[in-house]
Amino acid sequence: MASISELTSSSGLIFSGTVMKIGESSVPELPARRNLLVVRVDRGLRVDPALGDLRGSMVTVETPSPEAFHLQQEAVFFTKSWIHGREIAVREVGHLEKNTEDPVAAEVQALPDMHLKARLASARLVVAAEVVEVRTIPGQVPERRAPLWAVAVLRVEAALKGYAEFADVYFPTSDSHRWIKSPRFHLHQRGVFVLTEHEPRAEKWLAAIGQPDGLTALEPADFQPESKAGDIRSFLPAR
Repeated sequence: MASISELTSSSGLIFSGTVMKIGESSVPELPARRNLLVVRVDRGLRVDPALGDLRGSMVTVETPSPEAFHLQQEAVFFTKSWIHGREIAVREVGHLEKNTEDPVAAEVQALPDMHLKARLASARLVVAAEVVEVRTIPGQVPERRAPLWAVAVLRVEAALKGYAEFADVYFPTSDSHRWIKSPRFHLHQRGVFVLTEHEPRAEKWLAAIGQPDGLTALEPADFQPESKAGDIRSFLPAR
């Protein structure tokens, strides 16, 4: 059986709920079938803020083991998104007993730090710095998926991993869904920058502007407030 940690890290929507119907659907465009459950959400444990408060909502869950459920059964559901509209349908990754709610909630709360630790481990450079210049990159082709790079010049105040006095970080300005969550930088911005070299989704686009070894900070976790510097030091191996 997968652990709480494994289930949590592999699931986008996690909630505790009560099975209200078996073999039925709450989504009009999804016909009823035996491996569907209609589950009332009792407590959201990991929910995309865009979905709002789901308490009391009916969610259709596609499960690989419908025989494991009975009406009014309470459980913690680990799921991946499937259909999002006026009604929601998800695919089950796994489920646990109702009494695991609090340990699951604690695991969800720890996810941001776990993700940050993973980004720190793969980073080329981690610095407390100030943005002293921002430049656009001329001559980029405005393809639909292109990041439309700009570059922020950082003046390093403290190197937490690696060493540099100044660093250039390339960041996307496109509002494409592929890049919309990436940090944008502006003049005099201060914080901790987690900079990665050869990020797979950036390599093609950096090569196109002649910067195949350019540093990027593409994940929300890659920019942290100055107040987080102490925590970040504790996450890094002692030098």
